[in-house]
Amino acid sequence: MTPDYDKIERAFSVGDRVANVTASDELKQRLMRIPTSVKEGYNKIPMKFVWAAAASIALLIALNVLSARNYSKESASSQSTSSYFNHLKTL
Repeated sequence: MTPDYDKIERAFSVGDRVANVTASDELKQRLMRIPTSVKEGYNKIPMKFVWAAAASIALLIALNVLSARNYSKESASSQSTSSYFNHLKTL
């Protein structure tokens, strides 16, 4: 046999020597408790913070809508002043 063939045979025989290891009961119990602990973590966020975040997002949307309305009104009324700044368009 060649040295390469011996290496190949040793690599294949490693699978015969490896035995399956069973998990302990403690490990299984810890794994079973993970979904419960994650759910408890989500419930720990106080609802006042959730409502405060929702209110701030709603306020931000309302301010954006009002700003867009005022901008469209100002752009319609500023047509007379736009001729004054026409020289800036060439820059």
